[in-house]
Amino acid sequence: MGFLRTLLALSVVFDHLGGGNADHLVGGRLAVQLFYVISGFLISYVLTATDHYQGAVGKFYANRFLRLFPIYLAVAALTLAAHLMSGGAFFRLYDALPLSAELFLVLSNIFIIGQDWLMFFGIENSALAFTGSFAHSEVPLYQGLLVPQAWTLGVEMSFYLVAPFILGSPRRLLVLLAASLALRVALVAEGIGTNDPWTYRFFPTELALFLLGSLSHQVLLPRCKAWTQRIKRLPELGTAVLAVYCLLHFSIAINHNVRDGLAVLLFVALLPLAFLFQSRYRLDKAIGELSYPIYICHSLVILFFTWLLEEAHQDQPLLFSALVITSTIAFSALLNSVIADPVERLRKRLRSDDGEQAPAASS
Repeated sequence: MGFLRTLLALSVVFDHLGGGNADHLVGGRLAVQLFYVISGFLISYVLTATDHYQGAVGKFYANRFLRLFPIYLAVAALTLAAHLMSGGAFFRLYDALPLSAELFLVLSNIFIIGQDWLMFFGIENSALAFTGSFAHSEVPLYQGLLVPQAWTLGVEMSFYLVAPFILGSPRRLLVLLAASLALRVALVAEGIGTNDPWTYRFFPTELALFLLGSLSHQVLLPRCKAWTQRIKRLPELGTAVLAVYCLLHFSIAINHNVRDGLAVLLFVALLPLAFLFQSRYRLDKAIGELSYPIYICHSLVILFFTWLLEEAHQDQPLLFSALVITSTIAFSALLNSVIADPVERLRKRLRSDDGEQAPAASS
């Protein structure tokens, strides 16, 4: 599962590099949605299969805070410093905004919550308004985000808020899953659900992906454990199938919506095997620990090399992409060493026992 998470993070990096890179691995949008599925699986695991947070919802929230915020805030601060040193062009966007929009951006940059909802707002007649799309705005609000891709963390945090109250109840889980899927169908029928940001930024419809991941854990993992007793290499096989799929996704010549839907179902079906694979191989988990910092820091790395090597960005895109990917991975390892590893020791203290430790959820 760790290697897969890092492949998905790299899919987002390629997508944000633009040009021909957007069709590498599974693409940015599908990678984000598959992250939702994985997150649902892992959060279901820590909440229902361990006793780390039984009767201690506050500990769960604190643990999630420590997982997301230290690296995010470090990258946001470095990005802010980079914009200051570049001459401050980033801040001129704020000069064109009403006070309400400035506050919206500042608070969401600090607290993450709200960055996803920002995508549904814009500036109309010099006032902040719900426009239904970030594209319908006199000033592009999203350009005021320090870590633009962190809006997905807002979606994740919405799931964390409700997860302790629904994942322990199969009835609630299934009712919410049905409601989320029905809402998606209704929005598509109305012609709204096929347009960004409603396609993958609207939490009520994306909730279905988290819940499918949770069902994968609760329903399929026990069966996969039993099958693995008979077929010892089944986790390796399942993980290999998912990895190969990530490499071949864009070569499957069918409708892209059907292809993405089948990819989600494939991950739901095989994630338990990838989870068992990770429990067998420490290297896989170590690789997976790079996924979150890769996801968070890559825009800063792209920004840095765009300023440093502007001509190479235009004239030698392959060299530029290789530099960004290599530097992003190296910077992610540094972030883990300096920030995530010390924080992880604190996170472990929050757990209620000294038994089996759950793998960190991806974001």
